[in-house]
Amino acid sequence: MLKRITVFVLLTVLALAFATTSAQEPIELQFWHAMGGDLGEVVDELVARFNASQDQIVVTAVFQGTYDDTYNALLASLETGTTPNVIQNFDLAAQTMFDFPGLLPAYTQFGDDFDPSVFVPAVRDYYSNQDGMVAMAFNSSTPILYYNTEIIEAAGVELPDNDSLSFSELLDVCDTIMANTDTQYCITFGQVGWYFEQILANSGGLYFNNDNGRTGRASEVMFNQGLGVEVFTFLTDLFANGYAPNLGNTWTDTDATFHAGEAAMIFDSTSGALGMQESAEFEVDTTYIPHADSAERNGVIIGGAALYLLDSGDEAINQASWEFMRFMSEEEQQVTWHSGTGYFPVRSSLQENEELQSFWEDNPNFLTAIEQLADTNTTMDDGSTNYPVLGGLAGPFPAIRNLIVIAYSRVLDDGLTPQEALDEAAAAANQELADYNAFFE
Repeated sequence: MLKRITVFVLLTVLALAFATTSAQEPIELQFWHAMGGDLGEVVDELVARFNASQDQIVVTAVFQGTYDDTYNALLASLETGTTPNVIQNFDLAAQTMFDFPGLLPAYTQFGDDFDPSVFVPAVRDYYSNQDGMVAMAFNSSTPILYYNTEIIEAAGVELPDNDSLSFSELLDVCDTIMANTDTQYCITFGQVGWYFEQILANSGGLYFNNDNGRTGRASEVMFNQGLGVEVFTFLTDLFANGYAPNLGNTWTDTDATFHAGEAAMIFDSTSGALGMQESAEFEVDTTYIPHADSAERNGVIIGGAALYLLDSGDEAINQASWEFMRFMSEEEQQVTWHSGTGYFPVRSSLQENEELQSFWEDNPNFLTAIEQLADTNTTMDDGSTNYPVLGGLAGPFPAIRNLIVIAYSRVLDDGLTPQEALDEAAAAANQELADYNAFFE
């Protein structure tokens, strides 16, 4: 009888132990992101897909606001101890993230079964240092030139499908549009720093010294020299000479102007391609952004954001975070993300994807960004790296971009010349760089 009881107790203990092991709670992860509205709905769809794909990990997506809001929330989390497991951070935060305490670079997680060469080279290189990819590519975009096909045809002008107009060529188009149609403005765009950065790169100009901060920490801005002045003069003249409405630092008001038919063209992100098409009561087409008269077209810098893995101190949690990041970059998720938003797929292999080929036939505007990036010259004819199109790396880049916003106002509202406004911005930017770099001396 005693033996039976002993065996029964032993079996019960084993059964309870097995049940406890089987019912182990899944790992819970916090994922902070900056995608609101329709973009946020697609993020939620992908996160739900990941959670349903397995039962070991549960990810909670937390919308933190704009890119700047998310960036600032991460910095604040260092003091509150609320740092997430995975964060989506925007392009300008790359250097800060490379320097961030507790960051686990993506290349430390790859393993033998992960090949970073699957990513579009410009995307992979942007988020890489000398050791490899630091962030997991996720949502990448570039600016393109959208235009109202009805107005363009009525004006009797043609815009290239896959090419970049020079400044003077674009101004000639504007003059023809405004002479031959009753359109109030030729073009509209917000006085944000991104377009200046992108058109400067497309013209082959550096934003920072030390090869845009790629071969050494950026210690000085270059945007107030040569090409930078030419680009900024062109942009501010569009407002000053009545080609574009002066709407300040905005995205929504410029979109509204374009959708109302008050402007024939607009600089905007590829990430808004779906909304741009659906909100317009006219046919919308796209082409590449312009370049300076004194330069050939070089190409564009990727915008958008990437996913970063933050060390939790627990290897199992870190591994779970990596699995989620990897899932978000896989082909199926990238197809959903691209077709639902306009951010282009970050995997080179998707160029031949049948589902996307069919989607692009019906939605050619989504393809413009991919072709513009594919036509970007990341390597010069002599084999050297074309650093302007790789984009700048600098810790205080978010603050420096805002100095360009102020520079617009200094020209348009306060009467400074473009050179004077950029010199003023450069002095403030160089101080920002010195203050940041002092932490690493």
